[in-house]
Amino acid sequence: MKLFFSIVGILVIVLLGYSSFGHQSPRYVMLAHEITAKTGKELKAQKNLYLVGTGGGMMDDIQMMAMSFNYYKEVDLKTGRDLLVYATNEYLSAINNNTEIRPYLHEYPFTAKNIEIRIFIYNSDRSELSIDKIDCITSRHGMLNYYIRSDASQAIYEESYEKAVQAISSEEIK
Repeated sequence: MKLFFSIVGILVIVLLGYSSFGHQSPRYVMLAHEITAKTGKELKAQKNLYLVGTGGGMMDDIQMMAMSFNYYKEVDLKTGRDLLVYATNEYLSAINNNTEIRPYLHEYPFTAKNIEIRIFIYNSDRSELSIDKIDCITSRHGMLNYYIRSDASQAIYEESYEKAVQAISSEEIK
């Protein structure tokens, strides 16, 4: 009797596994992954950002898209801002300029509120930075946050995406 239940249990597990075998993601999810992968490659070539994670909110349409990177060079606030705004602009441009994905976007055009970017900062030898250095910068919900290792739960500085863009523009004018 135990043998019978064991065999039935194994068959149920195998059949459940095969039931999702033919499942294919919706077209918009595949498009989002393609855009993210291509943008990741471009950001690696342009800014030495190494794509380490992706994500998004895509239940019935595309509400949010996300990328995470490793960066192997210490940054200060200005350099971090420049890097984060650049990555945000590149991702938004790739999404909004893709006509095939537009019908699937919850909002068009996508803005900084619709994407998330996280950049984890390390030393050039890939070791952790000292505890007083910026080790993570994020762009989430249209807000840029800068964190140090000694207090990863509280940003040392926060600014809106728009203010960061203004700060960069005013630096370029000088």
